[in-house]
Amino acid sequence: MNNFREIFDRLKQYYQVNKDKEVAEKLGVNYNTVKTWSTRGKIPLDSLVDRLQNETIDLNWLLTGKGSMFGESAVAQTKDIIQIPYYPDIYAAAGAGGETYAAAPRYLPFSKSALQELLGTPIAQNLHIINAVGDSMEPTIQSGDKLFVLPFADENHQIKEGAIYIIATPQGTLVKRLYPNPFAHTITLRSDNPAIADITIQGDELDATHIVGRVLGILRQT
Repeated sequence: MNNFREIFDRLKQYYQVNKDKEVAEKLGVNYNTVKTWSTRGKIPLDSLVDRLQNETIDLNWLLTGKGSMFGESAVAQTKDIIQIPYYPDIYAAAGAGGETYAAAPRYLPFSKSALQELLGTPIAQNLHIINAVGDSMEPTIQSGDKLFVLPFADENHQIKEGAIYIIATPQGTLVKRLYPNPFAHTITLRSDNPAIADITIQGDELDATHIVGRVLGILRQT
């Protein structure tokens, strides 16, 4: 998911040029700066908007490819854009254990209004995105889906019974529905796929398990 490449390709369409260097000239940016953006895989949104403030390019189209190329000035549109941290190398497994939950994020731009509609709730400050892999949460979650995660600490470490969570266990990072039993000191991990058996964690394994956060929404590529 290379935001730099997608955005610069759309800027080429807008400016009707063929090379990154030509886009850099249109933006008034040193080409070495553009090379740095390319290496990092993202463009500083504030800098980009500042350089497009007198253009009539539609920011939603520029960032997502959806809608029309032309719209209001970039300055008028930027209030509706938010960047969400995305961990492209982190996979929560809907099946066997996934990757360790530690990596530097990239930032993906979203329309605030569209994202709030997707999540069905106000956008949380510490919301972030990881990947899902495996089939144990089908049909709700499919392998390759991107998951919007609200950190567990943001909900005062309170489990909503039956909700979908990302949990880091000794076996890896999983995505499951959680059913805590405070009397037995256990947590049952349940899959949506009826062919997958429940997992109950307790004792030392429970002590070594960390609840990362609750899944608030799912982004599926079609």
